[in-house]
Amino acid sequence: MTDSETWFSPARLWVRFALILTYALLPLGLIAFAQTRSLESEVRARSEAALLGTTLRAAQAETGLILKARGAMASLALAIPEVLDDGAACIDLMKRMAILEPAAVFVGFIPFNGIMTCSSVGKVHDFSKNPFFLKMRDLRVPSFVVNPNGPIAKASVLGILDPVFDKSGAYVGLAGMSLPHRLLKDLQFGSLMPVAGTATPVVFWTFDGEGNLLSSNIDLADAATRVPKDMPIGQFIKSEGQVLTGVSKSGLSQIYAVVPIVAGELYLMSSWHPEEQVDFNGFAVWSYAPPLLMWLAGLIVAGWAAERLVTRHVRTLNRAIVGFAKGDRRLQEIDLKGAPLELDQLASAYSAMTESITRSEAELEDSLHQKEALLREVHHRVKNNLQLISSIMNIQLRSTKTVEAKTLMKNLQERIMSLATVHRSLYQSDKVADVGARDLFPSIVRQIMSLSSGAEKPFDTQLDIDDLRLVPDQAVPLALLLAEALTNVVKHGNATRDHPGHLQVRLKRSGDSDAMMELINSFRAREPKISTQVPHDAGIGTQLITAFVRQLGGTQESGILGETYFLRVRFNVASRSEPDIGQPDPDPEFASVNATPS
Repeated sequence: MTDSETWFSPARLWVRFALILTYALLPLGLIAFAQTRSLESEVRARSEAALLGTTLRAAQAETGLILKARGAMASLALAIPEVLDDGAACIDLMKRMAILEPAAVFVGFIPFNGIMTCSSVGKVHDFSKNPFFLKMRDLRVPSFVVNPNGPIAKASVLGILDPVFDKSGAYVGLAGMSLPHRLLKDLQFGSLMPVAGTATPVVFWTFDGEGNLLSSNIDLADAATRVPKDMPIGQFIKSEGQVLTGVSKSGLSQIYAVVPIVAGELYLMSSWHPEEQVDFNGFAVWSYAPPLLMWLAGLIVAGWAAERLVTRHVRTLNRAIVGFAKGDRRLQEIDLKGAPLELDQLASAYSAMTESITRSEAELEDSLHQKEALLREVHHRVKNNLQLISSIMNIQLRSTKTVEAKTLMKNLQERIMSLATVHRSLYQSDKVADVGARDLFPSIVRQIMSLSSGAEKPFDTQLDIDDLRLVPDQAVPLALLLAEALTNVVKHGNATRDHPGHLQVRLKRSGDSDAMMELINSFRAREPKISTQVPHDAGIGTQLITAFVRQLGGTQESGILGETYFLRVRFNVASRSEPDIGQPDPDPEFASVNATPS
């Protein structure tokens, strides 16, 4: 893990402190953001209301003109039946109506068959195939029609139509008036004032019920780029005004307002100028800056305070504690200048504790050295006493006459010397609590073979010993077991001066905590035999080996294969961490061992 990863680890005190402060300041931040959001919504609502109000004001003049024209057409529809039979009077009536309404480019009566002969322009025109006429003729109610290409005015017009009935009440045709959109444009856009806080007026355009652009206060090509993208204008056709946010075809986010001039027929739409919209977004972004900066400032100040008052002193204590835990026993004064009283008291208590621990460890180490020296002395004295007993037995051997007695005493002497070898290894070992198998086994093999075989029974000996540490409770029975086994090897190994015997001694690990001792030696040729049981007529040596295997808590396997004899003993290697329960009591079978020589 890198230093940066360690520094920013969630386990760090300053990181956790910062998280706690974040949670503590979170309610204040949420309140500030909620208030800012409310302010933003209020500003947006006021801007949208201003836009909608401007749009409504823009539509007032045009709406007034259209309502005036509609009233005139209602009166005209009532007057036409009086002049239906007099063509000249009818044309004169239309011309006088055109004078009364100078905004109109056309006033006329279109009979049911569509052949118009009575109009303010004095021309005959065939509307029988005109789709707008055919559509409006069958409605038989006052209505409006938007025609982008008026046949009389040759321009975009708003048609105002009223049904005409004769004196008998029969439906005879339509009275119509056309108002050009260029004139409407002059009326609605010429008096517009810029929106408060903006440098440019709002962009306006009109469209019909099909979503077709009719007029604008800017070039129609530019106005086409201001309309909402992916939102057809037709979907805004409602009977009331509305404000919405969208993206124009030029890719700018804008606020739109739509109001009906003639519901279902003619509408007026407006939008913010793109540059003004950028300013509005800037306000929305910067409106959140004060609470955010306040929150960050609170975190920085709190973090600095935590570092100044707590964290740096905790790091100093942490370095001292970690160093002491890793074995640094130097008594150092912990400098916590400017630390709070609680941390200063903690540092003083830690210093006193480490001083006490260091003093206690020194006393324990001195006591351990003394006990180790005493234990070495005990092993040394035991080894000397066993060697003294062996020397006394050696003197007794010289005066013994019978072969049986000499053999018995010699076997006892070998066992005593095996015990002496164990204690000598414990005395000479670096660790008096256990003995190394690589030191113990070669000494026992060398000692037993030199005492028992001699020049008359030479053996070619091979050793393969793993580096095992044996506690005394295992080293003693294992050494005695090896001594008994080697005595049997010399006795039955069939070695002569001309034909030396062969001996292999192995002690190998077997798994994590088990070990196996194996002896393989040359043997007189017999019938192959393998056994894991002790014969009832076995000699004392064999019985002792079995007893020592039981003391080890192990299992044995022995047998004869051709001209070789093998003995395998498997046991669990005890650990020094296990409680010392003392050497086990002698196997009860020892009590029944008779004097039968091995």
